[in-house]
Amino acid sequence: MLPVAKPKPRSIQLAQCKPCNPCAAKNPCAAKGACNPCNPCAGAGAAVSKKCFVPRLQAAWGKHPCNPCNPCRPKKAACRPCNPCAAKNPCAAKKACNPCAAKNPCAAKKACNPCAAKNPCAAKKACNPCNPCGGAAVPEIKGTEAVAVYDCLLPDMTQAYRKAGLEAVANYTTWLKVSTRPYQSATHGSRYVNNYANGQGASRYKMFEKAGKMPRGSVLAKDSFIVQPDGKVAAGPLFIMEKMNVGFNKDSGDWRYTMVMPDGKVAGTTKGKGMSMKFCAECHAGVAPELDHIMLVPSEYRVKF
Repeated sequence: MLPVAKPKPRSIQLAQCKPCNPCAAKNPCAAKGACNPCNPCAGAGAAVSKKCFVPRLQAAWGKHPCNPCNPCRPKKAACRPCNPCAAKNPCAAKKACNPCAAKNPCAAKKACNPCAAKNPCAAKKACNPCNPCGGAAVPEIKGTEAVAVYDCLLPDMTQAYRKAGLEAVANYTTWLKVSTRPYQSATHGSRYVNNYANGQGASRYKMFEKAGKMPRGSVLAKDSFIVQPDGKVAAGPLFIMEKMNVGFNKDSGDWRYTMVMPDGKVAGTTKGKGMSMKFCAECHAGVAPELDHIMLVPSEYRVKF
């Protein structure tokens, strides 16, 4: 049984200030840009939702010492308003990959600058824009809050993912859902995720550790969203695993990995265009062959079948 989402409370409007502002209006990395370094928690290709948020966090942020919109903010607050994920981030103040540090945050030579690389999702560094919060702390939200945010974002998320034109996952939300609610996944940039399995794979996938080898044609989908410290939220990528014919790719256990960005663009697919998705295959290989490369839903978030 899924937790019941509470009615969405009235939005609490914060002052229209720009805490980041090395990326001002004339800057090519301005607010609507997919690689905006002033919005490190948004996720590549994602825009912060204007209608979905976590009310509890947003209300608390109004008095938070790191909130530059707070008139009582200490002059020497121990925070980095330009990067709300920065507390434990290795890309901190004096380092080149901090978008607030450089005089020109869009400078091409800044390795961690999301606007610099041709393939900004290729790097495994903590400031990789595909993992916008790096190793930093991301707010934990309650189960009911996670469900409410997910329900609010889902129509826009699914509409965006469909732009990718991938028929295999066009209606993934009608599949068997094996997670009781969105949960935070450290291996997916601390985004909140849900797990789905199509008809071919559902009967085995719901067996979790006892699933054995998944049949050809199985498709697993994991959608995601990110939460910022101020309660704002944004859609994340859709992660897809497809079990292909024997011999498709030995290293990935014949799984094809695909990542669809929040704007509907396909970032890459195994043995296809874009990113090689090798990092997904390597990570999932850690549970092969016992679990057939499948990272299981944590036990506390599993649907009981």
